[in-house]
Amino acid sequence: MTVPALAPELMLVPGGTSALAITRTYSAIHKLWEFFEREEKTGQKRGRWIVVAPRPVAECYPPVIAQSTAELEQRLRRLPAEVDVIVETSGSTTGQPRLVGLSYGALVASARATHEALGGPGRWIVALPVHHIAGLMTLVRCCVAEASPIIAELDAGFDADALTRACRSMFSGGGVRSDLRAYLAIVPKQLAAALDAGGELLDYLRRLDAILVGGTQVPRQLLQVAREAGLRVHTSYGMTETSGGVVYDGVPLPGVEVIAAENGCALIHSPSLLVDYLDGEAGADFIWQGEKKFLRTADQIISEGGIVQVLGRADDVIISGGLNISPAVVADALLDVTELTEVAVVGVADDTWGQLVAAVVVAPGVSSASKWRDLVGEVLGREFAPQAFLAVAALPLTDLGKPNRSVLVELVKEQLGLPVAQRSANFWVKPVVKEEL
Repeated sequence: MTVPALAPELMLVPGGTSALAITRTYSAIHKLWEFFEREEKTGQKRGRWIVVAPRPVAECYPPVIAQSTAELEQRLRRLPAEVDVIVETSGSTTGQPRLVGLSYGALVASARATHEALGGPGRWIVALPVHHIAGLMTLVRCCVAEASPIIAELDAGFDADALTRACRSMFSGGGVRSDLRAYLAIVPKQLAAALDAGGELLDYLRRLDAILVGGTQVPRQLLQVAREAGLRVHTSYGMTETSGGVVYDGVPLPGVEVIAAENGCALIHSPSLLVDYLDGEAGADFIWQGEKKFLRTADQIISEGGIVQVLGRADDVIISGGLNISPAVVADALLDVTELTEVAVVGVADDTWGQLVAAVVVAPGVSSASKWRDLVGEVLGREFAPQAFLAVAALPLTDLGKPNRSVLVELVKEQLGLPVAQRSANFWVKPVVKEEL
């Protein structure tokens, strides 16, 4: 590991959504904000180099924190002096999380751009784990707005009562700030659960100035229902490497440029970009266009007329029978034309097709699988319809609410590896051959 002459102090702080964890992480993030603000106003740099690393709570208990710190240090292959915060990616697609080094200047730039896009500085309800970038950014935005965060304790999963109490604190609790706007950041699963809860919670959500929904693709139906219910919902596209969202409702934030490379993947220029990956042999893939630095991503996009549409990750694209199939497009079609409300589409290796298009759905069973396939075929073309369906009680998710794609693939592979007679009754495969298409 290459480090500057003055070695940093690595400070592990607990993530999650508990009050204790958020309070400790916010304290560390706020201290960095004080250093940043002083340097911005006076040019005076802080004397010690402290790198804050929000980590899962289990790594931060006093008996194990020394070991956790040592293990994190062993993963580091580089640590540029510009790095102030280390955040780990979810690894939901590859199963291999990476350590992302961010400067506090990038985090602040992201927070300021968010407030500019949403109409002004605001106080944020923290409903996402703060060791992931979406949750951490709610704390940074509160620092920039000079407001304390409001904590919705959701460590045990979504809790309508806990979120209601947090909303109540926003509007009628201690420290109410009438000079600040009221904001919330959540993932689609939480939004769906909040709409189902209805009642007082929904009344409060209608009073929020903005609800950011991101972390994974937001189903069109869910957005429609939320907006018809009177919620000011905004979709967010971004990643740990960009300090969170850089595109809201398809529009890049102030100071952000998103263009498509020759392969159709997004190139992102933003003041909120990471310094570098800190683990592994390969660093971040930056390219320069004139004096602007862009991050090369694996996200396929269409960018027209200033609007960015994210199609999904290039490494998620399913190549089946020689066709390139976007899982997101197939999932959207299933949600649009069937009664299904939770769907994830993945590709699984297959000797005949190269990859099999498989849909994992939350449903009592797969008795309607043939109908679902036909309906998608009518919309997209039969060659794009799923060839397999697996019904589950709940989609496997990361702790940020993203479908865990590596787990989903293994679930389907497990069923395909069994003799037909031993496969689950909740698994269906269309016995098609290429000539039928």
